Amino acid sequence: MNIKELRNFAENEINYIDAKVSLLVYDFSNNKTILSVNPEQKVVSASTIKVPIMLTALQKVRYGSLKTDQRINVAGIEILEDTEVFERGEHGYSLDELLKWMIINSDNTATNVLIDLLSMEAVNSYCAELSLKSTHLERKMLDFDAIKEGRNNYTSAADLFTLFSNLYHKTLLPPDLCRYAYKVLNMQRDYSSALRYIADENMTAAHKTGGLDNLSHDVGIFSIPNHDYYFGCFVWDAVDHTEENPIAKRLIGRLSRAVYDYFSED
Repeated sequence: MNIKELRNFAENEINYIDAKVSLLVYDFSNNKTILSVNPEQKVVSASTIKVPIMLTALQKVRYGSLKTDQRINVAGIEILEDTEVFERGEHGYSLDELLKWMIINSDNTATNVLIDLLSMEAVNSYCAELSLKSTHLERKMLDFDAIKEGRNNYTSAADLFTLFSNLYHKTLLPPDLCRYAYKVLNMQRDYSSALRYIADENMTAAHKTGGLDNLSHDVGIFSIPNHDYYFGCFVWDAVDHTEENPIAKRLIGRLSRAVYDYFSED
């Protein structure tokens, strides 16, 4: 698949689906944008907002106000019904554990505990320092009353490219903390979107998914031999929605597979 075929395929796929799409693909190996469809579009972030939350925590680790091995109590009242991690009830956990559960399992309880620890203001200040135009944390996870009141969490493909690009180049944080973040993102367990149609033991993916009613996202750095690339695909207002967002996830999977084929054949 050459670049023209890839772009035609992506255009046809996006035009075919009854949904809104933002897409950005960047080739780090050759320093050029491969695909770009509404990358600046501000979208409801779903769980992709957990990436800047993690990086805010690591910024505090950098300056010594937090440590990855410090213990943080998770009170029973903070444990959400959807957790698959904190079912044992109230316990103390290290910051390292909370960050990993937030990313690799997308656990909402861990996320809310971290939001309380850091504060929304700290997360938003960190995003502002990085000149992220669309990324804002306005509510905790599963706070549906906040959504009814008009408060939500937002980001864009371009903003998350800024985060992942700086993480890739180890300019976002000191190299050891960049490696830490990269390792955690590589541990993510959701294979339903960008990795849906890829079974390659030589591929690594430092990425984060996100999903809510009528939307699915997947964003991160995907690596195969000789190529590292950013893939960020955001799909929302998907008409034929079911609980698992199959149409949106299948689109992300098809686009991701086409990008993978393009780089594999290069």
